[in-house]
Amino acid sequence: MKTLIVITISLLFTSFLVKAQDTTKFRAQPDSVIKLIPFGEGRHTSFLYTIGGKLQTPEDVKIRLLSYAPSAQEYSQAKNNLTWGYVSGGGFVVAQLAAVIEFATHNKHAGETTGFVNGQPEFIYQHHSLTGAYVLTGIATGFLTAAIINWVKAGKHGNRALKLYNQRFE
Repeated sequence: MKTLIVITISLLFTSFLVKAQDTTKFRAQPDSVIKLIPFGEGRHTSFLYTIGGKLQTPEDVKIRLLSYAPSAQEYSQAKNNLTWGYVSGGGFVVAQLAAVIEFATHNKHAGETTGFVNGQPEFIYQHHSLTGAYVLTGIATGFLTAAIINWVKAGKHGNRALKLYNQRFE
């Protein structure tokens, strides 16, 4: 009799263990999926965020993305790339401004004077090196390229963050 009770209790606990190991697929909840709705035309196109058919502010979407670890990592990478894109854009503006100033102060007409050449009155041009302007233009081009690359990567990481967040509901 004792062995029957022990066997019954052990089978009962075994069924609880089997039930505890059962994994259920998380079902899609339409009130949790983030959707993008484009509006506007041409250069004025923008996006609205909806969750469950209701409009959401970008801050609400940010909170939801940061609450899920994989999408939070992609979101932080997007934010990091966006920040470096702005830094590179600022570097482009400063380097291009310096290149324009360098070119304006060292061009052919900057040191122009009048004088007599072979008895004729003419303009005399001093020779200036434009190497600084060329170097600064190259630096500005590098900063512009880096800014564009960072902004494109930021967009890709942002889209991937939304995709990862929505993927868990599929």
